[in-house]
Amino acid sequence: MSIKKWMDLDIDNLELLEVTNLEKARVKQHVLKKHKKAPFWRNIAVASIIILGATVTTGFAFPTIASQIPFMDQIISYFKDENQTNNFETFSTDVGLVQTSNGITVMIENAVYDGTNITVSYAIETEHPFNDSLSHHWFDVEGAIAASGSDAMKKITDTHYVGMTTITPTFKGDVHPETVQVTWKPTSFSDNEGVEVKGDWYFAFSVERLEGNLELLNKTVQNKDVTFTLQSIEYTPVSTNISYEQVVSDELLQSWDSVTPVFKITDNLGHVYLDKLSGGGMSPDHFKTFKGTTEFGTIQEEASQLIIQPIGIASLNDGKGQIEIELDPIVIDLK
Repeated sequence: MSIKKWMDLDIDNLELLEVTNLEKARVKQHVLKKHKKAPFWRNIAVASIIILGATVTTGFAFPTIASQIPFMDQIISYFKDENQTNNFETFSTDVGLVQTSNGITVMIENAVYDGTNITVSYAIETEHPFNDSLSHHWFDVEGAIAASGSDAMKKITDTHYVGMTTITPTFKGDVHPETVQVTWKPTSFSDNEGVEVKGDWYFAFSVERLEGNLELLNKTVQNKDVTFTLQSIEYTPVSTNISYEQVVSDELLQSWDSVTPVFKITDNLGHVYLDKLSGGGMSPDHFKTFKGTTEFGTIQEEASQLIIQPIGIASLNDGKGQIEIELDPIVIDLK
């Protein structure tokens, strides 16, 4: 069947399933969405999907379970106040995979890969009495030798959660591929009161890298114990990414177990992008050197300068104490 015939389907008159008018409308909306479709890089049977028709070669797949989740196209709206969601809907890949197991339905909505980080939006519908906190197993990225990131989840009703996960993979030679292949096998969901539900969910999808503008900087600030070099900054339609290296003295490490950088990042107009936060990184030599990346949202168009202040957090770990080592700010003129 041609793509045109798929687009002209009269969904309101289909009798394939007994569904509500709302569900029909949401399936139709999914067909007409302008997001690009994520290519499946493993067996398409891993997703709980149903295809209208016996044989389809056009690539249109319709996750009917997603039509039963009323917030399937609204996940990003719950994170609008978070800077990293800027332009997410416009430039993200439409994943649209759904699976149900043991009373929990999980849907991956969209994903975006900015060349450094992968951000994924997802939703959960559950029959089980979880509290406000809900944790799960991490995403995997093929070819990554390590990964870090963050996960924000919000409970929006007694049975519904929405989430945004950012994954920062590290690849051999620090060479990031043009396409990343992501898998997610949660295995179980649990809260901090001991409620745990195991199940069988498995997702696989790939996301292409967004085009960005990379600027090499190699700007260094230092004091007697810490040398920090801002190696580069990359601007993409959804994010700003900085790459850096920190080197600390042996004397400092004799007193502290670890030294990691966080950042205060503002512009000349006073907008705050990060306030003592950081991203993922690695140290091959017990924090003598530390290489990492940090992501924040797109910069305000009116700004002419970006001000990045590194702060070294020297810590004894395990809550035993820490100090902050402030370095001079690095000022970047925006083009």
